[in-house]
Amino acid sequence: MDNERIEQLRAEIDAVNTELLDLLERRLDISVAVGEIKQRAGLPLYSEDRERDLLGRFRNEAIERGIDPDYVEELMAVVLVHSRAAQRKTVRKTASPE
Repeated sequence: MDNERIEQLRAEIDAVNTELLDLLERRLDISVAVGEIKQRAGLPLYSEDRERDLLGRFRNEAIERGIDPDYVEELMAVVLVHSRAAQRKTVRKTASPE
């Protein structure tokens, strides 16, 4: 009985992991699109104020949901780092002559 329940819960975790990856992919695609627009408009890719606001919102939402805000902030800071890296990579590709 317990082993069956563990397997069921693991299957649920696997499904959630797939959803997380789908959402990360979608977020990254959107972030790159924002970076392309910023590049065309001559705007900086990085906004310290925007990132600070986002991390603050993530912390507040984590608290509201009963999730450790440090965990959420750390996780989302990594997501933001990789989003900026993807934007820079895309900008370098579009800026270099073919």
